Amino acid sequence: MFAKLPHVSQVPIAVHYTPDSILQFSEPPMPHLTVVDRQRYGTCTDVKWLHQSHTLATLNMATETIHTYVFDSHSHTLSPIQTLGNEQGMELHWPEKFAFANNGKYMAVANSKIGKCAIQLYRMEPTGWIHPGPVQTIEHEGSVFHDVQFSPDSRFMVSTTMDAGGHIRFYSLEEGPGGELNITLTQTTQSLYLPLKPKAIAFSGDGALIAICFGPNAGTLNPQSFGVMAIHTFDGVTGTMSEQPVHELYGRPELSVPDSVTFSHDAGSSMLIIPSQSNDTIVFYAFDKSTCQIDPNFFSFTNPNAQLSFPHGVSLSADDRYLAVSNYGDDKITIYAL
Repeated sequence: MFAKLPHVSQVPIAVHYTPDSILQFSEPPMPHLTVVDRQRYGTCTDVKWLHQSHTLATLNMATETIHTYVFDSHSHTLSPIQTLGNEQGMELHWPEKFAFANNGKYMAVANSKIGKCAIQLYRMEPTGWIHPGPVQTIEHEGSVFHDVQFSPDSRFMVSTTMDAGGHIRFYSLEEGPGGELNITLTQTTQSLYLPLKPKAIAFSGDGALIAICFGPNAGTLNPQSFGVMAIHTFDGVTGTMSEQPVHELYGRPELSVPDSVTFSHDAGSSMLIIPSQSNDTIVFYAFDKSTCQIDPNFFSFTNPNAQLSFPHGVSLSADDRYLAVSNYGDDKITIYAL
């Protein structure tokens, strides 16, 4: 996959702006944050593909809203399915990231608003329809959540925090005889790169490896904007990851303020994709699963063609044909054909 990137157009095939964006106001109703030397608001924060790339979901921090759309791969257009906010029974409180279990049963949302920080789980229909009203809530005192992800087999979930501790927590998920969801904490670890926080996490396709990107929080005066990419092994029996990374990249300018990471879906999980919020770029690395090595010779999508503005979330379709990116700067998603 990586080898074809220089021949791929960096111009998005679709650009979709958030309905009722806060940017339409002369004074948006939330504080702006500084990323290195520029300022932005927390708007379109995450994006995810569902159901073999036919459905796309977006998450908005400022409006505390989830939108789902049908994606037409021929016309490259998005048609709305659901709009879910707190008026519909959701519990969205400055949500940062969300995730959808591969078994089609659950959606998880990481909320970051102080006083209401929690992971909320919602039930879903096999069609992708989301039921408002959380069925489970996970809270840890002092934790400010940033990311949440499910393991490929939907048996485990992981959360990351951007508080002073920079925690990574794993949970097992089991359904009881009555269909109730039982959640058990299986491991708690802390960032090995403090003051950098674990901003995002991704599982390889077989669930044997985990990629974690570490970076500074927006709005902090941390001079260390370069992030870290770390690869850990994951035990799918115990629901725990290795204490030490098996590979890492750090001190690299292209990894400035990374907030998301994803593997490609081919058998070898042969590519990693990370947005750089401060560089307005999407960074691609070739990955060798057999040796757990990231090739440091990267490729990137760059402006003006890529039309990126503080990219924060990335999602690759199940067939690896489409990359969707959420952009904070102008409250939109951009979709690229790979």
